[in-house]
Amino acid sequence: MPQQQYSIAYPRKRFVRTLLRSLVRIIFPMLFKITITGKENFPESGPLIVVGNHPAAVEVVLMAAYTPWNVEPLGAGDVPQEKITQVLEGLYGQIPIRRGHVNRVSLQKAVDVLTQKGIVGIFPEGGVWNSGEARAHSGVSWLSYKTNTPILPIGYGGTTGALTKALQFKRPKITMNIGKLIPPANVLHGKTRKAYFSEHSKKIMRTIYSLVPSNDPSLNSNVRNERFELEIKAFNKQYERQIIPQQFNISHPEVLANFFHQPMILYIFSRNLEIPTLSLEKLDTRPSTHEIAHALRSILAVLNGDYPYLLSYRVGPKTAELIKIGLNELEALALWAEDTGMILEIDPIRYYFAIDQDKEIIQIKQEFVESWM
Repeated sequence: MPQQQYSIAYPRKRFVRTLLRSLVRIIFPMLFKITITGKENFPESGPLIVVGNHPAAVEVVLMAAYTPWNVEPLGAGDVPQEKITQVLEGLYGQIPIRRGHVNRVSLQKAVDVLTQKGIVGIFPEGGVWNSGEARAHSGVSWLSYKTNTPILPIGYGGTTGALTKALQFKRPKITMNIGKLIPPANVLHGKTRKAYFSEHSKKIMRTIYSLVPSNDPSLNSNVRNERFELEIKAFNKQYERQIIPQQFNISHPEVLANFFHQPMILYIFSRNLEIPTLSLEKLDTRPSTHEIAHALRSILAVLNGDYPYLLSYRVGPKTAELIKIGLNELEALALWAEDTGMILEIDPIRYYFAIDQDKEIIQIKQEFVESWM
């Protein structure tokens, strides 16, 4: 009988992965105070889908090193990663997923790993998000249903900013809580697959979050009643206030202001894609109209070119389209200002109620992300 052919062999990279896992288990205890609970919930073998929350970078390493298997991770393949991440991914290997696309080839590889009784590692949130903003995606539920595979949830705590603290010799505490197995997804009678997968994926995320320490910042957004305004002023060279022509009005200013207060998204443009957008991350420094127009043009080129789903995956297609419209409108305004010798002052204003301070905050200066690790 001919041997079945798979799109990916499992296990693979055994020597390299074993070496990397061993190195992590030696180095990480020097950098972090690691607490792991629930090891008794590890099954002896696959097939198995291991899932967890993903507020930073450390969880990926913990999943690979501190579970007892050769985990085949599904990872982001839609944008270039930072250099150190590229090196590690190249050594360990992963199944790349282009988020926002239909990933038939990648999903078939994951199916083939599970068919060989392998272990697949996935972060259902699909990326690193701001505190309290993560959302579930249904790929895990589909994969579990397709292969009749159980799911092992893991909740990670203390990982936000942990690597930065570790490199400052602060040895932060991080936790890894392993939950009980979730049975394979099974579409109930009377429900569509889409509705079931959506509900099931949310259940998976609720289970994961229940394993994260309740005081972890990745769970607890300190913000309530958030709203945004965009204030734009034009001045001549004598710094006299000028009226902006009506044709350059921004149609959805609150959406654009919100975008400028999304440091993780802006970080992807400037650091991962290496396009000149730092001026848009630091609007309070009053960049020139030329810098603003160039940054906006660069972002739009990316969104209209190789990465059309970069925003829609993160904020939804409707909001993504409104952001693109706003970026186009702001570029037109910046070009007008540049042509007429005007100075633009752009202030995205964020209003919110801070729970820990019990008061409303007015934030104009944008948060700036040095590193997402």
